[in-house]
Amino acid sequence: MIKTITIGKSLKKLSLFLISILIQACTAHYPVNEQLATVDFVSSLRFTSAAEHAGGRSDKLTVGLAFSGGGTRASALSYGVLEALRDDNIRVGGNERRVLDEVDVISSVSGGSFTAAYYGLFGDRIFEDFEEKFLNVNVQGHLKGDLFKPWVWMTIGSPYYGRSELAADYYDEILFENKTYADIEERGGPLIQINASEFTLGMQFSFTQNQFDILCSDLSAFPVSRAVAASSAVPGLFSDVTINNYAGSCGYQMPAWGKIALNDPDTTSRRYYLARKYKQYLDSEKLPYIHLFDGGLTDNLGIQPFQRHMSFTEDAWTFLKLMHRENTNKVLFIVVNAQPGQMRKYSLVGSNIPLFDTIAGVSAIPLNEYTFVALTHLRTTMENLAKNVIEGRCAERRNKGEDIEGCDDFKAYLVVVDFDDLKDDEKREMLKEIPTSFSLTSEQVAALRQAGKQLLQDSVAYQQFLNDMK
Repeated sequence: MIKTITIGKSLKKLSLFLISILIQACTAHYPVNEQLATVDFVSSLRFTSAAEHAGGRSDKLTVGLAFSGGGTRASALSYGVLEALRDDNIRVGGNERRVLDEVDVISSVSGGSFTAAYYGLFGDRIFEDFEEKFLNVNVQGHLKGDLFKPWVWMTIGSPYYGRSELAADYYDEILFENKTYADIEERGGPLIQINASEFTLGMQFSFTQNQFDILCSDLSAFPVSRAVAASSAVPGLFSDVTINNYAGSCGYQMPAWGKIALNDPDTTSRRYYLARKYKQYLDSEKLPYIHLFDGGLTDNLGIQPFQRHMSFTEDAWTFLKLMHRENTNKVLFIVVNAQPGQMRKYSLVGSNIPLFDTIAGVSAIPLNEYTFVALTHLRTTMENLAKNVIEGRCAERRNKGEDIEGCDDFKAYLVVVDFDDLKDDEKREMLKEIPTSFSLTSEQVAALRQAGKQLLQDSVAYQQFLNDMK
C-alpha cells in the first residue's frame, strides 16, 4: 500500500510538471514592439537625421563603416578595424581627433552586427571587454546546450517564442544588458544600422526609425539584442524574429520619392522596386506581421542601405543635402568583408561531396557572386560620387549668384578590407578557411583582429585619406 501511494504521488508530480510545461509553452511570447502614436522626425535613429545629432563630429567629413556577415570571424575582423581607427589620428577643423571619433554610421549584418551594436551602446568600452565577453566565448556551444535544458522546453515549445528569442535573451546576458535603441541614441555615437532580411517580401529590413515609421512603431524602445538576433538568424538554425506591423495608425504617408517612383513606367528601376515593396508594408491588414531572418540573405556586406538611400534622390548632391551634409568635402567609406573561401579541398578528391557540405557550398556560390557584383557597383558609385557632388554644388551656387570658389573641394575614398588583399598566401588561406560559426579559438580571434588592422593600414585609399587629413 505504501509503495502504491508513493508511485501515485510521483505520477501526480510528473503530471503537474508536464502540465506546467504545456502552459508555459502556450503562453511564452516574443516581446511585442511598441506602437508609435505619431511620426517623430527629430529622432537621431534615422538615416536622414543622424548628422544633425553628430555631437563633436565634423560636418566637413563623413565616415561610414559596413560590417559583413560571417559569424565570429566577421565580428573579430570588424573589431580589428575599430582598433585601427582608434589608433589613427587626423586633423579636423584644426583639432587632432581619432578617425574612430568621426564615424557617422555603421551598417552591419549577421556576425558584424555584434561588434556594431556593442560599440553603439558602449563606445570605447568595447576595447576593454568585448573579447572576453563575446569573441573568445563559445556562444554556439552555449546556445546548443540550452536546447537540452527542461526549463527551456517550456518556452521554445511556443509558436511565439523560438530559438532566436532564446538567443536574444542570451545576448542580453553576456553583452547587451537589456539595453534598447534609446540607449544607443543617448550615447550620441554613430548611427547603428543593423540589417536583417524580411521573409514575406524578400527584401532587406533595416533597424532605423525610417523603417519603423512605415510600421508605426517606436525603434527607441526596441531591444538591441532582438535586432542582433534577427540580423544573425540563419534559417534552419534559428527561428525568425517577429515584429508587429501597426501601419496606418500614426499618420505616416509614402514620401514624395515613393509616389513619383510608383508612377515610373520603368518597372525595372530600383526606386520603383523599393516603392512597391514599401507600399505593401503600409497595408497592415494584409501584412500584420514582419518575419525577419539573417541579413546576409539580402546583403552580406551591409552596403545596401547606402545604395538604397542614394536611389531615393535624383543625384549625389541631393543625397548629401538630404543627409544634412552639404558642407562635407571628404567621404570615407570602409567595407569590412569577412567572406570565406570556397571548399577547395573537394577539388582534390574524386568521391561525392557530403550532403551538409554540398548545401553549405551551394548556398555560398550565389552569396559570393552577389558580393562581388555589389562591390563592383559600389566602386562605380563612389567613383561617380565626387564628380556628381562637385557638379551639383557648383551649379547650385552659380544659380544662386554665390561665390563658387571651393565648390569643387570634394573627395571620396572607398576602402575594402578583404582577406584577398593579404600578401601572405598562407595567412590568407588560413583566415578564409576559418568556419562561419560563433565558436572560434583565441588564436583564430587574435589572427582575425591583426588582419583587420593590417589590411586597413595596407590600403592605398586609406593611407591617401590619412595623408589628405594631416
